[in-house]
Amino acid sequence: MADYFMPGLAAAVGVGISFWLQSRRNKKVATQLEPALRAHGPQTLHGLAERVGMNSFMGRGRVVLALNELIQAGQVAVNDAPAGTPQLEKVKHITYRWAGADRAV
Repeated sequence: MADYFMPGLAAAVGVGISFWLQSRRNKKVATQLEPALRAHGPQTLHGLAERVGMNSFMGRGRVVLALNELIQAGQVAVNDAPAGTPQLEKVKHITYRWAGADRAV
């Protein structure tokens, strides 16, 4: 039993540190998203990523992670795609808009 404790503990600490680092990165991206959403209104993922200078595949992934945290905090609202939109086309129609109070991220 003791043989498995230390590797398990090390893995748990590593995962915790990884989540903490990702959260810090998301907050940095979120500080760029807020002004873009406030100034330009509802935008698609592609338009928002382009506006903050993260138009690569990895950049859009970072924007999605930061948007997810802002959505969970209630600061960003999602406007869903119209009914009947094919699943693979929804990313082109879903828009995000600023819904938060006038406080900093």
